[in-house]
Amino acid sequence: MNQARTVAAALVLALAGCNAPAPEAGKANTADPAATPASAGPAPAEPAAIQPAPAEATPSAPASAAVQLPAEACVKSEEGFASFFEQFVYQANVRSAYSAPKIEIRDLKDPGKLLESQTPQQAGPFKIALVDNQWSYDEPGKQAGQLDRVKIDRTLSGDRMRVDFVKAEFSPDEDVVKTLGKPEAYVFEFKQGCWQLTQQLR
Repeated sequence: MNQARTVAAALVLALAGCNAPAPEAGKANTADPAATPASAGPAPAEPAAIQPAPAEATPSAPASAAVQLPAEACVKSEEGFASFFEQFVYQANVRSAYSAPKIEIRDLKDPGKLLESQTPQQAGPFKIALVDNQWSYDEPGKQAGQLDRVKIDRTLSGDRMRVDFVKAEFSPDEDVVKTLGKPEAYVFEFKQGCWQLTQQLR
């Protein structure tokens, strides 16, 4: 009798298992984590697009790089400076490119005495001009024909060229008759392969 009951119970369980409803398509079987479809959970976040690092600002080229000078103008010699100085006097862009960011204002009688440092704009316009192949004293408000002529002396010492100048009167033979007013000077230094205005002596 007991054996018959056991067999009947086994059949009931087997039939119940066969009639269990199949899981609906698309629903996860929570009993088996491995059966969870990939789409059941929230989609993994897309990795953020890698943004290229911003390019470092390219340092602006020095102003002198955009100014073309004759090759001989950047030679550390009397002749080289003569070529450079002519371009410097003639062209405003050359003066801008080949002037130091700060011009040292020094005492003419005692160049070791620094009075102050100024930007080229603060130091004022360059005072030497070339008019009809004659060195002249450039003064704002005067026409080229009204400018006084100047006597110029250049002295090369190591990496420095000192240009002394003073208003002067000349004879028909181009001799200095007399000088007028206070003498002044500019000092150029040979830096980074060319000349550069660095000092003004007053």
